[in-house]
Amino acid sequence: MSAGPTTAPAPPSPTADGSPQSGVGARHDTAPWLPAVCTALAMMLAAYSVSAIFADWAWLPPTLVMIALVVVSGALLRAIPAIRATGSAVLGQCILAVIAALYLCVPSAMPFGVPSPGAFAELFSVLGSGIDDIYATTAPAPSTPGFTAILVVGIGLITILIDGLVADLRAPKIGGILLLLIWIIPVFLAGPQLAWHHFAAIGGAFVVLMLSRYLAVRMRRAAAFSIVAGAVALVLGVGLPMLLPPVAQRPQQPLGQPEDITVINPFLDLHADLDQSNDQVVFTYSTDDPLAPPIRLTSVSAFDGTTWMPEPFDIDPFAVAADGLPRPAGVAADTPVVERSAQISITDLDEQHLPAPYAPSSVDGVERRWIYDPSTLTIVGNGVLSTDAEYTVDYRSVEPTVDQLVEAEPVDEDEFESALELPDDVPDVIGTTAQDVTEGSENQWESAVALQDWLRSDEFEYSLDAPADASGSALEDFLRDRRGYCVQFSGAMTAMARSLGIPARIGVGFTAGTPTGDGEFEVRLNQAHAWPELYFEGAGWVRFEPTPGGPAGDPPPWADASGGGEGSDDESASPTEETAEETETAQETPPAEEEETEAADDADPLSGSVPTWLVLTVGAVLLALLLVVPAVIRILMRRSRLSGGATARAEGVWEEIAATAIDDGRGWDRSRTLRDHEQRLATGLEPDDAQTLARAADAAEALRYGGGADERAVPSTDESARLIAALRSARAGDMGVWSRIRATILPRSLFQRVPRGREVSRKQAPEAAAPQTGAGDS
Repeated sequence: MSAGPTTAPAPPSPTADGSPQSGVGARHDTAPWLPAVCTALAMMLAAYSVSAIFADWAWLPPTLVMIALVVVSGALLRAIPAIRATGSAVLGQCILAVIAALYLCVPSAMPFGVPSPGAFAELFSVLGSGIDDIYATTAPAPSTPGFTAILVVGIGLITILIDGLVADLRAPKIGGILLLLIWIIPVFLAGPQLAWHHFAAIGGAFVVLMLSRYLAVRMRRAAAFSIVAGAVALVLGVGLPMLLPPVAQRPQQPLGQPEDITVINPFLDLHADLDQSNDQVVFTYSTDDPLAPPIRLTSVSAFDGTTWMPEPFDIDPFAVAADGLPRPAGVAADTPVVERSAQISITDLDEQHLPAPYAPSSVDGVERRWIYDPSTLTIVGNGVLSTDAEYTVDYRSVEPTVDQLVEAEPVDEDEFESALELPDDVPDVIGTTAQDVTEGSENQWESAVALQDWLRSDEFEYSLDAPADASGSALEDFLRDRRGYCVQFSGAMTAMARSLGIPARIGVGFTAGTPTGDGEFEVRLNQAHAWPELYFEGAGWVRFEPTPGGPAGDPPPWADASGGGEGSDDESASPTEETAEETETAQETPPAEEEETEAADDADPLSGSVPTWLVLTVGAVLLALLLVVPAVIRILMRRSRLSGGATARAEGVWEEIAATAIDDGRGWDRSRTLRDHEQRLATGLEPDDAQTLARAADAAEALRYGGGADERAVPSTDESARLIAALRSARAGDMGVWSRIRATILPRSLFQRVPRGREVSRKQAPEAAAPQTGAGDS
């Protein structure tokens, strides 16, 4: 046998993205561990970007340990050829991450260091408490065990996904999308606390992840190009907006439709501006009202057993407060209503709710973007805050007489379903205690006053040593320990009133503040307050005051049991100056400890709307990921078929041609020969592309019937990619828009079997159909 002519192997052709192909022209990894280092560094930078949420760094060490364990274990597992070939390193990482989460988050649940079912139950319990912490704290928040567990488990999971994308699928761009999911967390939970270095950290993480593929190969030019491109993108994305002038909004135009308006929960969010020692003045006002009522932000009525929140409603962006507000619901014509006015000047309060006494009738001096909810008469900013606002509020001071409240008929429960609703898991002690306290009461007013007086009695103590919320369990503790502050007192009276069939909600805002003379008051942060509002037929929503200490002051005249039914209309409508002076005195000299109490604890933190936006955003991102995943997988499969050595490409290009035909809905006839396919497909191609197609047919036939393909004759990866693009373009004119979109985002070849190699054509070439004989044939 004579040896044929030898040829030097052609240098490997670059792939479509600039990296050398595998197979004969294999990728030369100078440092296969570099992608793992890049992933670890990117995740650590991403973890730092979350630091704006926290007031300390206790959460960071276990999070970094989890990142390191995941990345190192992945690199070690992929060093084993069998594991690397099957792509099962991710499974090993998941198992290790679960065990690591137990040791990092609940070590006390494993006294002998061995994971057990009890340890897993404890981990889920800690994760649940972390979700509660999101509702119960605001940024910057302490890194509670629950918060830490959520970060350790969540970032560990994202690290596994990104590491798999970078190391196994070599798709760092998709991993960059997951990095943005991490960035969403501080953006929504700690927006005001974000600084340039947090953005620099997540931006650096993204760039490092994008460079991970290029740093592992000898592609210095591509890496340098990526660095320059990333730097330019950061400059354009961050620097350019800072140089642009602000976009002014037309004040007469609402900013959105009702569904676009977000109303925060001030019962929780007031804590974002409070501090135990913070006595800064947030606003001042003047009024001629001798009652000195509290300055209200809104009312909260939805209770899920854990959190009090505003009742969901659709705000009409054209319900402009400056045009006037309706009469409060339920107030009869014979109920005393006094027209009052207050001039308010905001000095240091950034709120989405406009402070106003109840019930406001008109507001003068504010933009038309301040709109109102007709059911609660809450004034809400449609894209505007109360910062530095100066305005006049005209309000109707509803001052019912005791006789009117005594004679009020019970309400129709169907009309007040939400204001009477109590969750199924509310402790029974709330209802039984309410029955015991109000035993002997003959009407709703007597029951309400009995609850108020019992909570204000010597049996209860105003104290900071109480849970920072008004959930069902916290109320049960409050009724047992009988210590708390306005959140617990107002929450307890509201829940107990509902158990008795009296509609109730919680007013949130500030006390009347400290008198400074001549009907002027100044209100400080530590005078934030919450109080119950009960509904009576004919009088509407009526304020009570069960909190015995702090800056709350005395109950209003209509809630004073000593008045009985003897009070006259005049006395109720215009209380004496002595009563007002007593109220002012009580507000003027609160104990120092009580002032600090209200500042820190009257409102629970984080807005209930943040989790909603967070869920919607994460859901939108996940939906986008689901839509692009099939297209990404199809791209990776195309690259795999068109890369590799000459032998692999000679068959792979025809596999890809068949897959493209299946994607377009044409199907693939395997009974045709390669020449039949070539002639049919060459129609409509440019001469260069038709020549590439002919070379692909020659190479495949040489491989099948000649014993091997000449590497120089096989189209390169770039040539094959251009050929596939030309075939798709030639077919696009015969396809509808929907067919082209479906072929891109939902390729049929992912769900149908694509013929492989010799299956692409079942007939042999004519010259190879007859059997060959030779000296070695039998």
